Amino acid sequence: MKIKFAFLLVVLAIAVEFSACTHSNIPKVVIVQDKPQEWADALKLGFYDGISEAGYDVSKDLVVIPRSANGDPTALSQLEQNVSRGDYKVIYTLGTQTSQDILQLTKSKNIIFGAVTDPVSSHLYKNNLQTPAGNITGTQDLWPYPAQFTLIKRLLPNIKKIGVVYNSSEINSQVSIHYIGEECKKRNIQLVERTVTAESEIQTAVAALLNEKIELLFIPADNTAQTSANTILAQCTKNKIPVFTGISGIVESGAIATVGTNYYELGKINAKQALQIIFKDKLAKDIPVAVADKGDIYLNLKTAKALGISIPQDVADKAIKKYE
Repeated sequence: MKIKFAFLLVVLAIAVEFSACTHSNIPKVVIVQDKPQEWADALKLGFYDGISEAGYDVSKDLVVIPRSANGDPTALSQLEQNVSRGDYKVIYTLGTQTSQDILQLTKSKNIIFGAVTDPVSSHLYKNNLQTPAGNITGTQDLWPYPAQFTLIKRLLPNIKKIGVVYNSSEINSQVSIHYIGEECKKRNIQLVERTVTAESEIQTAVAALLNEKIELLFIPADNTAQTSANTILAQCTKNKIPVFTGISGIVESGAIATVGTNYYELGKINAKQALQIIFKDKLAKDIPVAVADKGDIYLNLKTAKALGISIPQDVADKAIKKYE
């Protein structure tokens, strides 16, 4: 299904690029993405559906052009340079780093960011969410950490030590670790941290955490750790240690559970913001940032059974999705 969706996006990109060239008067939206990730793909799908549900036709009323650097830093830099100089009504940036880069390159073009953890700490906004640092708006995906830790305690009521691995150079990761640390303090849980600078260091960092006898590994809002989720899951599964996260796709792959942000719905909100700019002549900076204020429970019952962890019935009843 994921392969088919990726193929359709490629075909769509070619089709809309041709349309953009032959119908220059049609407003164009470009999507800028660092690399394929489950949450980013959910944003894009929600964005397309949000446009359609509003009654607009992609390729006729507007053109949406998806662009990805596929994880290549050099390609990303070139892509961002090209986009900042392009004839686009809206630049839709997925994630913190790409949003920061584009804002540095252009303060005048309409920028909509998808799923930035902390727009203020990321310097997209000054002091608060009412003072944009440029012509920018978007959606904030601060995870529902209190709800996540409430779920962790329901599944593992006697937990005393949690491990976390992250890239300390990512601002979104620093924000995530801050909130995880605060929740651990409230619940008298020891937090053991290991930092990395690249995906190649993940396996060693996770091994170090396992040697610390952690009882659960939390994959935070960190792109490096999330991209390496399968590596983390393999190591933890081998050692009978559950993995928790904020991404539903990682739960599907083997993490035990999450209370996760619905990125698909955030993509729909981004679509509404884009349509205000394109068809109502609003500037991005005049549109408020939308904040994710609730989360959905995802459970992997197969993982829970393999680890001997009992899922309370009321938790199972509330889950939006159960993987078996």
